[in-house]
Amino acid sequence: MPAAKSSASKNTGRTKQGSVAKSSSGKSKASTRGITKGSIRRIARRGGCRRLAATVYKEATTILTSFVENVMADTAALLEMTGRKTVRPADILFSLKKQGRTLYAVA
Repeated sequence: MPAAKSSASKNTGRTKQGSVAKSSSGKSKASTRGITKGSIRRIARRGGCRRLAATVYKEATTILTSFVENVMADTAALLEMTGRKTVRPADILFSLKKQGRTLYAVA
């Protein structure tokens, strides 16, 4: 009678083909994709713009990236104070309120 396989042997870091799986580089997938030209166009359309100059995209990417970094830094500080690891929608709302950008439409 063959011995039963233990669950510990499954987690050896090997793929189904037998090669060793690569470890992640440390960056999340969202940070490597960045803010795309299409996403900037969608935001501009929502704001009422019909056409955008080619020079707008780099500047908009810089501004949006710094805005998100500031909100996430405030959110991370809030999570450290409360001792939690999970970000809740209320945490983001509180961070936006702290920066003077109160958002009312979220339940």
